[in-house]
Formats: sequence, C-alpha cells, structure tokens
Amino acid sequence: MATRHPDKQARLDAILEHTAETLGDIAPLVLARFYHRHPDARQAFRDHGYDKVERLEREMVDSALYCLMLWYERPSEIEILLSEAVPHHQYLNIPATFFSGLQEAVLDVIGSALDATDVAARELIAELKQQLVAVIAAASEPPALGKICYST
Repeated sequence: MATRHPDKQARLDAILEHTAETLGDIAPLVLARFYHRHPDARQAFRDHGYDKVERLEREMVDSALYCLMLWYERPSEIEILLSEAVPHHQYLNIPATFFSGLQEAVLDVIGSALDATDVAARELIAELKQQLVAVIAAASEPPALGKICYST
C-alpha cells in the first residue's frame, strides 16, 4: 500500500530516529509528562493493570507510538483501531482524555528532542497532534447513523 504522504512519512521517520538517538527510550518521559497532566490516570492504570501496571503503561505508550508511526501510511487502520479502543475503554470508565493525553505526551516528548530552529519538523509534530487528537475525540462521540470518517 502506498503512503498517502510519502514526504511527511519520511520526515516523521527521520524525526523518530533522531528522537531515539537523542532521548533513547521515551516511555519514562512520556509517562512522567502524562501523569503530570493527568494525575488521576495513575489510579486507572493501577485499577486495570493489577500487578502488571508497568506492562500496561508500556503497552499504552507503544500503542500511541504505533498510531503515530502509521498515521500517514494507514490512517484508516488507525481510525478503526481508535474507534474501537476508545469506546471500549470508556465503558471501563477510562475517559477519552487519557487517550488524547497520552498521544499528546508522546508527541510533546518527541517535539522536545527537536532543534528549536527546525520549523518544518515542529509543524509536522503539531499537525500530527491535531489530527490524532481529533480522531480520538471523534471516537469518543456516540455513533451517529451515516457517520463517515475521513482521513487526511
């Protein structure tokens, strides 16, 4: 399958490689930022992670990264994934703001690794944040008859 935005995908890949080289494992940084903004999420992870909280945290960060990494390549897949995951978790009393907050934390940590003068990279990260948070918000809404999802 051809990437809809090969130039953006290539730029994102370069940003992610740079982030990995600069910061290493971003999961601890993402979780620190996420919990700082959503302190009540820590209890939700405890409630649902039982004795495997660290594993659940890692899986959620990995899931947010997965959505980010495939957004330009397979946006419909990401929309479907989120349209199923967000309502399922809302049923478990996990608000959609935790999903969007975690996605924002991932993108903010990645953005923190960028050179301040790299305007194109910063704009791409801002675009990704806006688009993925919008998909999460749409997934949290009750389904409407005839609702159609459009990818960028």
